[in-house]
Amino acid sequence: MRKNSLVVNERPPHSTLFDWAIAVASLWLGAGIFVDAWYHFHNDVETFFEPAHALLYAGLLAAFVFTGVALAHYHRRGYPWRLALPPGYDITLAGLAICLAGGASDMVKHVLWGFEEGFDALLSPTHLLIGAGMFFIVVGPIRALRLRERVPPTLGAQLPMLIAAASLLELLHWGTQFIFISEAARMNAPLPPYSSPPDVLTLLTLAYYKQGIGLLAVLVQSLLLAGFALYLKRRFDLAPGSLTLFMLLGNVFIAGAHANYAGQFIAVVSASLAGGAAGDAFPLGRGRTTADDPRWYAFAFAVPAVYWAVYLAVLAAGMGGIWWTPDVIAGSVVFAGLTGAFLNVLVAGERAG
Repeated sequence: MRKNSLVVNERPPHSTLFDWAIAVASLWLGAGIFVDAWYHFHNDVETFFEPAHALLYAGLLAAFVFTGVALAHYHRRGYPWRLALPPGYDITLAGLAICLAGGASDMVKHVLWGFEEGFDALLSPTHLLIGAGMFFIVVGPIRALRLRERVPPTLGAQLPMLIAAASLLELLHWGTQFIFISEAARMNAPLPPYSSPPDVLTLLTLAYYKQGIGLLAVLVQSLLLAGFALYLKRRFDLAPGSLTLFMLLGNVFIAGAHANYAGQFIAVVSASLAGGAAGDAFPLGRGRTTADDPRWYAFAFAVPAVYWAVYLAVLAAGMGGIWWTPDVIAGSVVFAGLTGAFLNVLVAGERAG
């Protein structure tokens, strides 16, 4: 097709097919990164060329292929290369380039210096570079839906955006994985100080920091869950069940990688379903309410509070109880809810959409 001035200066129209392509690649990347994490937790990895890496980089390859096909298709229709992707996906190209640079440098790093463990693996600059690139790839379907004049009200039409948002949450879990599991189950309790009198101070210190890390998990995960829930609910007229699906997909991969016991995995899944259902129960959204409607505060409180209440309840019922005191248990749930409510203060002055 011959180029014309109308096409040269515009981007292609919205493409549902491309939304789905990048959403699938995003979910593939989110799953791959935690399969890779699980593999490292359970195996002595001596080579870059191992099955989990293959799964992760196959997802990245899929994103490259899908984007390359779209670029070639729209360029043949007359769009210049720099504008040959639908609105919202310009940043996807940057993400692919960053991932390519990160993956190549990570392979060289592993070949020359071996594999990292613990926090070295989490904070490896090459791993962070790959994670940053994935972030930019994954946000494409979210940005694309935001730029549409009319957001479809059905769950099916919103699925690519929800899958991308859930994959983005999984990526952020990857960066905060050391404070995802609260370790509140009784079997994870620190030794009581009286169990070894000569080491009372050491045991008190360990108990203090173990409790602190558990509360930090409550705080950080509440910020993530409430933040995503507020963004999605305020920016889109979400279809029924959207938040439930989002929270389940957004938590299930990290739960599978980090849960050492079935009870921990079940606790995360149950809490995700309950927290998402609590958010879906509020009739709020773009164009439905004013930004300062008091129900937004109840919504922001309920999502993380219900999540942690159910999580702790399932741990208590299925893993032999909780070692936290009643004050800490109840206070953690309230703390989680207040975290969400306080976060809503920051966006209450904006229009709900």
